[in-house]
Amino acid sequence: MIKAILFDLDGTLLPMDMEVFTREYFKGLTGDFCHLYDPSDFQKYIWQATKAMVKDSRPETTNEEVFMENFFPLVNHREEELMPMFDQFYTKKFIQLDKYTNPTPLARKIVSLLADKGYKLALATNPVFPMAATSARMRWAGIDDLPWEIVTTYEHSHFCKPNPGYFAEIIEQLGIKPHQALMVGNDTMEDLVASKLGIKTYLATDCLIDRGDSPFKPDASGTLKEFYQLAQTEFAEVF
Repeated sequence: MIKAILFDLDGTLLPMDMEVFTREYFKGLTGDFCHLYDPSDFQKYIWQATKAMVKDSRPETTNEEVFMENFFPLVNHREEELMPMFDQFYTKKFIQLDKYTNPTPLARKIVSLLADKGYKLALATNPVFPMAATSARMRWAGIDDLPWEIVTTYEHSHFCKPNPGYFAEIIEQLGIKPHQALMVGNDTMEDLVASKLGIKTYLATDCLIDRGDSPFKPDASGTLKEFYQLAQTEFAEVF
């Protein structure tokens, strides 16, 4: 019996072209630091630290801590010098990236419906962003005021997708068994890897990301609209 629904955000509840969004994100971020670093170099530093964060599997270290310990050795400025600039970017500039997303009213309808049905809800967005960036994207999607039990961000999470430990941490925090959870996402690797733990999966195909390297098969798949129709029935009929 399904007791909790885990939702991906980017490309699932918040439709977007990830390549376009990522390009514009880095254009804005590197622009704020261009007086200190060459934009292409600064982007490489960010990517290098982010990749280290994704690969790290230490359960005692948050993603934020991993990012910091890998990023700052690459730059010749201290954390207390650069972090206020990052904070300003996320509060002033990041919020302008909403024009590169395509919000749908279905997101709020789906989450509200499942909340009314009594399901536990977790926003299982890959925690490579700080809370400020995640909160902004939740607002764009129209789901920021809904009763989420968990929202994963890099300040509090200890793993990233596609590490199964990321999903194990959510399951533990929700206080349920893996087979009692359903993961809804658009990435055939990062979201469907949840099935390794026994979590049921629904592959949202509207903004599908399939790199051709995933060995995982979803328990069900379809558009977000089709998932909304499914959510109005009993999940036990499908999962």
